[in-house]
Amino acid sequence: MAGGPVGPNAEDSPGPVRMPFRLRTGGPAGSGTSGLLAQLRQSAFQGRKLGEAFDVWKRMIDGGSLICLGLAGSMSSAGMWPLVTWLVERGYVDLIASTSANVTEDLLEQRGVSFYQVDPDHVDDEALLAKGFYRFYDHVVSAAEYDRMEDLTGEFFDDLARSWPGSTIAGVRFMREFGRWLDARGLGGSIAAACYRHRVPLFVPAAPDGPLSEGYRTARRKGPVVDFFRDYEIVLRLMSRYMAPGRGTSAVFVGGGVPKDFIQITATSVSALRGAADASPHLAAIQITTDNTVFGGLSGAGVGTECISWGKESPTGWNVMVFADFTIALPLLCQGLLEHYGPAHARAARAGIVAEVTALLDD
Repeated sequence: MAGGPVGPNAEDSPGPVRMPFRLRTGGPAGSGTSGLLAQLRQSAFQGRKLGEAFDVWKRMIDGGSLICLGLAGSMSSAGMWPLVTWLVERGYVDLIASTSANVTEDLLEQRGVSFYQVDPDHVDDEALLAKGFYRFYDHVVSAAEYDRMEDLTGEFFDDLARSWPGSTIAGVRFMREFGRWLDARGLGGSIAAACYRHRVPLFVPAAPDGPLSEGYRTARRKGPVVDFFRDYEIVLRLMSRYMAPGRGTSAVFVGGGVPKDFIQITATSVSALRGAADASPHLAAIQITTDNTVFGGLSGAGVGTECISWGKESPTGWNVMVFADFTIALPLLCQGLLEHYGPAHARAARAGIVAEVTALLDD
């Protein structure tokens, strides 16, 4: 197979290395991807929606709302994790809800492990199994290295059991400790470590559905118990502080699933807690998805349609559905943001939000 770079054991690899995505710097403002997205805004179909999403994301960054990011799909195995850490470092996100896989599989390339591209239409999965590779549609990784990554999370469970003073821990504090632990071991480019350093709360509401479960299974010591319902109490305190009539909340959903629902359902819960007949919706929302809403999956519910009936999104809000593969849409949007704001930009509203969010989490 023709293609790009190959790994250190090229003779044993099934194909070219799948490289993680990096943003490009340089070029005059208004040209390149930023200019293309502005032009697409005036076009049609999903090109138009991508341009609209770019406009809305800039409004979020320029405003003072709490920006929530939902991460689903196989983002990290596909090499999209550097974009997430970039968003965290720039202050373009204030809260993340993610699947377990996306905050663990980014550790593989952090540890020097390569993913390899394969032809999904002609690959022999039985041969991959025999040779020791796990497949993610069109890319594969060493099964032994993946298992070692899971063992690494087991080491974290051992250390947490020794160091945590209580018998329980909230999930968001668990992920903060995980990020702290990774950062101290030279894995600071990971999503969890970036969230720890920049004090971005990282919620993983379905943490057992992924490599963390295997790490827990293999850990010599188990504890403290992770209290995921405590997470919901914490996120409601955060959302209640910001949701209208406060400074407002906004959301970017990469995929759907549990991360999207975790962020969305806070709107109905905050409204109920306030005892108000009025909804407390997010003021803006972008979803990048290939889901089809007609089959009834809630993660496919349009942010400008069904979600409004629940009071999760505002009927007058900036709500954009982009029906596209996130490996196409997200790099274009992030590259556009980099070109629009410049390489040294940091979101002005982030400093005040960090202090408020940290105080609520530490209370």
